Amino acid sequence: MMRKVLALSALCAAMTIAHAQIVTNLEQGGKLYWKFNGGQYDITGSLTLSGSIDPSDPLEFTLQDLNNDGLAIDVELRVQDLFPNLGINYTLNLIGTVVSENSNEAIIRWAADTNPNQCVTVNIEGTQAQVLITRLAGALQARVTPIACQPNPYGATWQNVTLQFEDNGGNANNFLLVEGYLFCLQQDFAFATARVFDMDWEAYGGGFTGVFGNVNGDNIIDDADLLEVLFNFGSAGGSADANGDGIVDDADLLIVLFNFGNSCGS
Repeated sequence: MMRKVLALSALCAAMTIAHAQIVTNLEQGGKLYWKFNGGQYDITGSLTLSGSIDPSDPLEFTLQDLNNDGLAIDVELRVQDLFPNLGINYTLNLIGTVVSENSNEAIIRWAADTNPNQCVTVNIEGTQAQVLITRLAGALQARVTPIACQPNPYGATWQNVTLQFEDNGGNANNFLLVEGYLFCLQQDFAFATARVFDMDWEAYGGGFTGVFGNVNGDNIIDDADLLEVLFNFGSAGGSADANGDGIVDDADLLIVLFNFGNSCGS
């Protein structure tokens, strides 16, 4: 009787893992597909300007562990890719932090704050100007929710997705800030601050990965997945570690068994 209770408890745990591990699914998917839908900007200080920013084409990011914290959800953002008309050819390492996570949603924040101290040519409303960029900071915060495995809405050649991202947290958590000196003159009269705010963006990520039992990545859960878990049973991590807890054990086996026969989009 006790053995049956334990087995049932393990099965329930596997069911929960398959549907709750949003961040693990994001890591296992390894990609983030991001689309900027619009926003506002203003420049204050030695220059006063404001206006709206046009939407951009979707961008594909490879998720990495850039700060060696063991969580591979960080993003290298090239400012030039996001705002091609601005002319700032600089890469921001946006470090991902999990603010909260439960079975229904996760809140993830990406942030960076760096001091390039580079003199670059930027495009300000059609006019090129030399600017010494002394600070470049930005943040993106998302509410992440699971969705049914489906083709990527942004491109047929991009991988299937299982997570949807919506901007969250308002201007305090979604912005780009640039500080610097016009004409690369480090004088008070030349100092200006540029800010991008009221950002409207969305993204997709995840995939039909191990948290669904698809440990071999072929988009169907079958004998091949079962055998991969069994052959690696007791080992540490690897693709057979369906739930990403660092060991291949009963929990991973139960995830595969519970989802056996499922395929992407089913």
